[in-house]
Amino acid sequence: MSFFSDSQLLRAKKESVNYLKHDSYFVTLTRTRMLKTISTRSSTHPKLLRRLALSSLLVATTISIPFAQGLRAQSVPGRWLQVERFSGTVTTRTGNSKNAQKGDRLSAVGHSLVTGNRSSANLSVDSGIGSVAVAQNTRITIQQLSVLPDGARVTVLDIPQGQARAQVRPFSNPNSRLELHTPSGTAAVRGTIFGVSVAKDGRTGIATLEGQVEASAQSVSVPVDAGMVSIVRPGEPPTPARTLDRDLDIQWHTHEWQSDHLYISGRIDAANTLFVDEQEITTSRAGYFEEKIPLARRRHRVLATVQNPVGETRDHSLFRWLAHNFDR
Repeated sequence: MSFFSDSQLLRAKKESVNYLKHDSYFVTLTRTRMLKTISTRSSTHPKLLRRLALSSLLVATTISIPFAQGLRAQSVPGRWLQVERFSGTVTTRTGNSKNAQKGDRLSAVGHSLVTGNRSSANLSVDSGIGSVAVAQNTRITIQQLSVLPDGARVTVLDIPQGQARAQVRPFSNPNSRLELHTPSGTAAVRGTIFGVSVAKDGRTGIATLEGQVEASAQSVSVPVDAGMVSIVRPGEPPTPARTLDRDLDIQWHTHEWQSDHLYISGRIDAANTLFVDEQEITTSRAGYFEEKIPLARRRHRVLATVQNPVGETRDHSLFRWLAHNFDR
């Protein structure tokens, strides 16, 4: 019978650590205890030492297999998001990045879809659970796509920036859920129509059209009923729900044309997002903005668009020869 040398064990331990760098606390704790056991060996019991070392290596190898497989691609048969329709520049990333086609499926953790400027996509969730409409300049990535032992289906999607709107039917299993995660918080639902928008500074708007959504962040949860919206800022709990703005108006303070620049200032609803000349404009906590926008060429008209968290938009036109705005 052959045994491992100390140098082989050390190398195996290092490889195990690298291989399981994303493992759970349980595996880390188990491995730590094994190493402590080995380190407290006595030189008078070399056979015991070798057996402990071999057992430790075998246990570590056995534990590493399911975790390593999970890190590669946690796909579950019968679980997927499918591209039903799209417009403009849309790409799917399922190992390789390619132009989206109708029928493409995202079926594993890490699979994502990205929309470009003036582009959009609509995804269906397997088994008729619901659908997700993805607006322009948005990335949506699968965080979890699983089936629990009781048959419940859990769908968790990550949206680091952009806007998406989900329509979800009531689940027959009370443990089923669909969640949209953003840098600031989480919108969890079991059956409703709701949307989230994520600004470039991480501010998240969570709004509901039908049913109820739970906005969560910093260990605080806020119910968001139909026609209401909550704002979640990085590092802060959700704000109390209030009425969702669907007028999408702009209170202009000024817009002044100077050569190849446009100076604007004003206010929008704090839960909404403003785009001017296809650029997202930073707003304050109260919705105020002030921006100097470079224009590539001399123009007589610039488009300003207000978007709320459920994806509704309204366009406003700024004309060089006028001091106020007109709806297009």
